[in-house]
Amino acid sequence: MKDASFYHFLLTVRGRPNEEGTFAEMVYQDLDFPKQESDFDTLSDYIETEGNYTLSMSVFDALFEEYQEWLRF
Repeated sequence: MKDASFYHFLLTVRGRPNEEGTFAEMVYQDLDFPKQESDFDTLSDYIETEGNYTLSMSVFDALFEEYQEWLRF
């Protein structure tokens, strides 16, 4: 099992030619993003209130599910 933050997972998603890749790039550009965080609620609250994200929260939800799977291997 991996011990990596959601941000570290997103670095593997950057460059995808879809909404997930766009979201990962937005996070990468956000200097205030909580880079060591892995908690869904904390990350969700940040994205909804602090970040300047223009994509649907469903993109974050899908990526967080993928992150949880990624941690298993």
